[in-house]
Amino acid sequence: MAFLGMYVYKSKKGERWYLHMSKKGKRTLYYFSKDAAGALPALPMGYEVVENPKTGLPMLRRKKVPGLLDVVTGAKIGAKKEK
Repeated sequence: MAFLGMYVYKSKKGERWYLHMSKKGKRTLYYFSKDAAGALPALPMGYEVVENPKTGLPMLRRKKVPGLLDVVTGAKIGAKKEK
């Protein structure tokens, strides 16, 4: 959800969380804060938001992309392999 040029995530509890970014050397850290100042305008490509079931806090994770073998065999992402 974008709100006035900022990426906003609304949690199940109804709280609004704004996506931020911090660079440390070559590493980039994405985090959510309730402070709207300096929020990013959109999600980075290849990422999705998930909510921690225990705490209700939003987290950013890389999207799961099917591998070539999964595409060829028609396997579902995350499906357990038979032994």
